[in-house]
Amino acid sequence: MPGTIIVAGIPGVGKTTVLQELEAVAREKNVPLKIINFGNVMNELFKKRGKAIHRDHMRREEISLQARVQQQAARVISKTPGNSALVVDTHMFVKTTEGIWPGTPRKVLEALDPEIIILIEAEPEEVARRRAADSTRYRDTGSVEEAKSDLQWSRYMASANAVLAGVPIQIVHNRDGQQRQTATDILDIIQKRN
Repeated sequence: MPGTIIVAGIPGVGKTTVLQELEAVAREKNVPLKIINFGNVMNELFKKRGKAIHRDHMRREEISLQARVQQQAARVISKTPGNSALVVDTHMFVKTTEGIWPGTPRKVLEALDPEIIILIEAEPEEVARRRAADSTRYRDTGSVEEAKSDLQWSRYMASANAVLAGVPIQIVHNRDGQQRQTATDILDIIQKRN
């Protein structure tokens, strides 16, 4: 069975749009692929616990609760049936009320057992502009400097994850108006692994 691929990117990098394109490109090329959003799975688990909160507000919950729900989400995702590559849409880190928290800590990585980590990146100026323009989400808008810092943190966390999981990292760039090309680049990486 094809493996699990973690695809991550900081808020504002355009990950959601790229993954929508990835789904379309994979369908056009007849490549079996399943994309699961880690945050959506966590949000459903929070709801089952009686906490109906917006997915952008989960990071404000107590860190021990977030960790338990993260681990549970990873176990749920790891049991996804099928014979297609499983793409897990997530973040390498989350800014919580207690500080920066790994998006895929060790127990989550063990449950997901990825074969590669793909980071989607964009220029810090693009990220800052996209964050400021996105009225559909509850995001920290931030400056170009904050976007630069977030991109660095994402790489740091991806590096730590790669060491723990013993897997490679690939970085793809999502330039304005090039989401389909970015999606095609990701699909090429996935196809080379399977």
